[in-house]
Amino acid sequence: MGLLVIPKVRLFNSETPLVRLLSKRKTIHLRIALVFVLFSLLITFFSSLVGWHYQKLAISSLLDEREQLEDLHTREAIEDIISSFENTLIAISSSDALDAVLTANQATTLPRLKLRQLFIALAKARPELLQLRYIDQLGHEQVRVNHSPQSRDFQLVLDDQLQDKSQRYYFQETKALQQGEIWHSYVDLNFENGELQRPLQPTMRVATPVYVNQMFRGIIILNIDASPLIEALKYSSVFLVSLIDAQGELLSHPDPSKSWSAYFPERGALSEVYPELIGELSPALMAAKHNYRMNLEDSFNNQQGLWVLKQPKQHALEELYKNSRYAVLTSTLIILVIALPLAWLVSIYPTNLQTKLVDTLHALRASRKLLDQHIMSSTTNSKGVITEFSSAAAKAFEVDRKSMIGKTHAAIRHPSTSTKVHRDLWDTILAGKPWQGELKNQTSSGKTLWIDTVITPRKDSHGEIYAFTQISHDITLHKAMEALSSTDSLTETHNRRKLDQLLEQQAQRYKRADEEFAIIIIDIDHFKQINDIYGHQAGDKVLIDVAASLKETVRQIDEVGRWGGEEFLVICPLTDLEGAYKLAEKLRAAIATKLFLPDKQITASFGVAQYLCDEATNHLVHRADLALYEAKSQGRNRVTTAPQELAEQAQNNR
Repeated sequence: MGLLVIPKVRLFNSETPLVRLLSKRKTIHLRIALVFVLFSLLITFFSSLVGWHYQKLAISSLLDEREQLEDLHTREAIEDIISSFENTLIAISSSDALDAVLTANQATTLPRLKLRQLFIALAKARPELLQLRYIDQLGHEQVRVNHSPQSRDFQLVLDDQLQDKSQRYYFQETKALQQGEIWHSYVDLNFENGELQRPLQPTMRVATPVYVNQMFRGIIILNIDASPLIEALKYSSVFLVSLIDAQGELLSHPDPSKSWSAYFPERGALSEVYPELIGELSPALMAAKHNYRMNLEDSFNNQQGLWVLKQPKQHALEELYKNSRYAVLTSTLIILVIALPLAWLVSIYPTNLQTKLVDTLHALRASRKLLDQHIMSSTTNSKGVITEFSSAAAKAFEVDRKSMIGKTHAAIRHPSTSTKVHRDLWDTILAGKPWQGELKNQTSSGKTLWIDTVITPRKDSHGEIYAFTQISHDITLHKAMEALSSTDSLTETHNRRKLDQLLEQQAQRYKRADEEFAIIIIDIDHFKQINDIYGHQAGDKVLIDVAASLKETVRQIDEVGRWGGEEFLVICPLTDLEGAYKLAEKLRAAIATKLFLPDKQITASFGVAQYLCDEATNHLVHRADLALYEAKSQGRNRVTTAPQELAEQAQNNR
């Protein structure tokens, strides 16, 4: 054992050079590490201050974003509600029931009965309608239906109780409007028999003038329960909302006892309820104190100068600051815990490696930024919810990239896109296969955007799909050029070349899947006379309007095109001769009942033929053309099917 002890004592003797060298290196390392520890503590302290500053900025930014989002949703909700009542008003003013009243003999009661029934049906369907009235050109109520939202009762006011409203402001102001214009009243409280209705009933009125042959014949006016409008404005999980008019009167306050100050002066107006805001009503000054102002004049369009004051709810603000303090404290502790041991290591860590890492990171970021700016791309989770959206894609679709996060691609899908396309797309990518094809989308401004896109599933280590990546490029110009080559420039329908292609495609479908189809040839009667009498510009206008009428009347699966001159061709997929005949009659009636010229009715003749097995498409067109000729021979403005003997002959020769 002595042999073991002696070397040990000599090796670790405090006076040996090796021990002194190790001790010196340890001291130097400790000193360097101490410098880095102090530096880390200093960084931790300032990081906490900076972190708290940015947390406060983040709170402000979060409130700003939340207010902007609520602003957008509120405006949409208000405008949707008001628009729905405007549509109801327009529907009444253009209804057959009202038209019957306007054109009926004064002694006739049936038309007024139908209008009353229409008013009652609308009141039942729209509980927010408090009153519906038709007031004639002299200001006398002719039909009036009252509705109580509390009891849900409907009262048809009898003739002897109808009143003269000729001097009321709403009659005079609506009377001054042009046909089709809509008048909006102030949002106020309803009065019954000269006294405020109890419980208080917020009310708004919309009205429109009624004209017959450019002669004023009265107004239609709706009294609307404005409570849903006010509730839509007040709804917020973060803000306390007050509704204020241009005079500073409070229409709505979070405390109901302070609402409707114009009717209850003791409740106090804006200057009394919010004295601290006087002189600070500009949006910038208000936002600095987390108060927000939203103007609603464009939404209500009633000259009332309505605006909304938003103030953060105290508990919501406290919760935000509490979370921020917790985040700062947590980050400070994390930084401290990491910084202390790291300070020891950083004294010996190679600086050049860190430099290389930074350079590589910058290069990656630059590459990603370049791709983000120039490549249209997006990433979704497995359910199709967008998690990433490139700047190039945001620019192409005219949207804010952040606004797309959390949405699906349905937000930019063109409404005319076939559901079958997207069903096939999802079937492919959910099977784990990439999908490539062309998609028709729509920008935020309504422009059509065609893209050629590749969608690739991304799988985890277990082979499960967790995301989809989409890379696209804009082919709108290519599609536009393609459309130009197949579109008639005057009528904006298919041209002859495109119709020939579609006919061949339908014939191939018949051969593959036995999908029957038929065609209709249309020729405008006496079109040469139109050109001779009214001129070629009028003739072109008739062609354009007839094409528009055809497109409006045909089914979604039908194809419409200009066959040549004043002739049009309609291809009717999945349709037999009888179905095509019925559609042709519908088209004929649509043309015959519309006024395409100021003083002349336009008619058209129709030839209908159904495709037969192994028939050449030009023979099909020839048979339809013969049917058209027969319609012309029989006096025009009629529908004729292809001669039976030609159909039998084609069937026998197949």
